[in-house]
Order: sequence, then structure tokens, then C-alpha cells
Amino acid sequence: MGKISRKKVDYYEMFEKGMQIAYNAAVKLKSAFADGVINEFELKEIKDIEHEGDLHVHQCLRAIDIAFITPIDRTDMVEIIKAIENLTDSIDYIATHINILQIRDANKYLVSFVDSIVSACDILNKLMRALKQYKKNQKKINEYIIEVNRIEEEGDRIYAESMRRLFQDETNAIKIIKQKELYQLLEDSIDRCEDVADLVEKVMVAKT
Repeated sequence: MGKISRKKVDYYEMFEKGMQIAYNAAVKLKSAFADGVINEFELKEIKDIEHEGDLHVHQCLRAIDIAFITPIDRTDMVEIIKAIENLTDSIDYIATHINILQIRDANKYLVSFVDSIVSACDILNKLMRALKQYKKNQKKINEYIIEVNRIEEEGDRIYAESMRRLFQDETNAIKIIKQKELYQLLEDSIDRCEDVADLVEKVMVAKT
């Protein structure tokens, strides 16, 4: 952002850009799973996206720090920005641990988890765009929040089923440890999506 002008800062655009970065990371993760064999090169590219997210957060916090007035309470803005960063970080953790654990094949549960993360990030993208005109878009915003919560509940279902099948069907202890850790990271990422939606809901309640 270079020299930040108080007059030129679009605070809602901060949320939009941060969420777009998280979405890009999710899409890259899905792309790495595309043909059933995990693409290690594409996973490594997620780290560059995560670095972009870190830089964006630093720029946002600086802009908020020098602002005279913000359209949303400063604390709430910082919480949303950091929640989006946590989401991006969680996707990066998944990519990193796939490499650490040397997992090369994507089973149906991994694919379902990743599809859910991408879907939730897509809805959150729409949510952040709608937030810019929150008075006009209250109904739409509520619908987006409900949809993210629904995806999180679906993520819980996928997690429960994947863990049950893992302990029921797998006999190799090393594979159980690897898959269990990865399933937990994937579920956590979906939870981070819900965290973002919940914080926006908190702001909306405060404004009504």
C-alpha cells in the first residue's frame, strides 16, 4: 500500500482482498487434487499465496492503526482480518502436511473436504462483497452466513464418516496416523471458514 492515505483507504476492500487470497489458496489446493494424484508442485505454490496473505494483513493493520474513523469498530475489523488470515494459514498447513506426511493419493474423503473448503471460501467471497453495502444486502448476507454454517455442518459429517471408515478398514498404523492428522487439518480449515462468517454476523448484529 506504500504511503497510506486516510482518504483513499477502502476498508471493506481489505476484507474482499484478504478473502480472495484465501479463496485462491483453496482453489490451488483443489487443483492439486484434480486427477486423484496429488500434485506436489501446486501444493508448494500455496506457500506463495500464504505469503501474499501475510503481507496484506500487515498493510491492513497499518491502515487501521492510522485511521481517524473506520466504518466498523476497529477491534471487529482486526478480528475479521485475522480470521481470514487464519483461514489462509490453515490451507497452507494442509499443503505443508501433505508433503510432510508423504501423502500422494487423494481418496474420496480428502476430495470432499477440499470441495467443501472451496465452496465455503466462494460463499465468503460473496459475503465480503455484499458487506460493502450491508444495509442494502442484509438478507443476502444472512443467507451467506447460513450457507457457510451448513457447509461446516457437512464438514463435521464428512469428518465423522472418514474417521469411522479409517479405523474400521485400515490396519496399517502409519497410514492411520497420517490420514487422521490430515482429516483433522481439513476439518479445522472448514471451521476457520465458519469463524469468518460468525464474526461478520457479530458485526451485523451490532449494527442493527
